[in-house]
Formats: sequence, structure tokens, C-alpha cells
Amino acid sequence: MTRLVLILGDQLSPAISSLDGADPADSVILIAEVMAEASYVPHHRRKIAYLFSAMRHFAEELRAAGWHVDYVALDDPGNSGSLAGEVERAITRHTITNVSVTEAGEWRLRQDMDGWAGRLGIPVAILPDTRFIASHEEF
Repeated sequence: MTRLVLILGDQLSPAISSLDGADPADSVILIAEVMAEASYVPHHRRKIAYLFSAMRHFAEELRAAGWHVDYVALDDPGNSGSLAGEVERAITRHTITNVSVTEAGEWRLRQDMDGWAGRLGIPVAILPDTRFIASHEEF
């Protein structure tokens, strides 16, 4: 496996740009439940439970479609608590040479992702979110 594809909890779609051009034969999909994303602002417990349930169901859908999915549950031993930490851990678990992710819808997370290539020491492609009718530039 060479490519790590990170899919965020609000990007649960097989049509997400980070999967464009990815090949199940050489890609690992990472989906991670992390405390930093569940607690950066107060959320109702049911909302978090529904979100994690949707993430787990999507992971199973991807596995059924032939993808290798690395799913990290909130209570997994060693869970770092952050997306960057889970990307780092996945890189060490698999033979990863590059990371692809669809841009985050939240500015704070997008800013964090901008520093990942330097932190991880491998290329990180932050792809546009094509689920909207207008790009950032067009908007």
C-alpha cells in the first residue's frame, strides 16, 4: 500500500474527491474517531453517536466495495485523539508514500492540514471539495 486516503466524518460519500484516482490495490482508507473533533465545541451525545455510527457504516460499505479500510474507533488503544496523530500512526502501520484528503469544511482543520506535509515528511494532497456548486474562487 502506498497511498493513504483520509476521509473525514462529514465526507461520507464514495464520490468524495480524495477517492478520485485512488485504486483499492494500492490505497488504504483511514477513517478515525478522534476526541479533538468530537469535543472542539460542545455537541449533543446523540449527535456524536449518530456521526460515529455513520462513519462505521460507511467504512463497511467501502470494505464491501473492495477497499482496505483502517478504521480507528474512539476507544481504540493508542488512539492519539487528533486527525494528524492518526494520520501519523497510519503511516507507520502501512507502507505509505503520500496522503490524499478532501479539504475540510472547517477553517481550523484546514489550517492544521496545511502543515501536515512538513510534519509528516511525505506529500499531502489537499483536494477541493467538489460536492458544492461553486469553487472557493467562483464563490
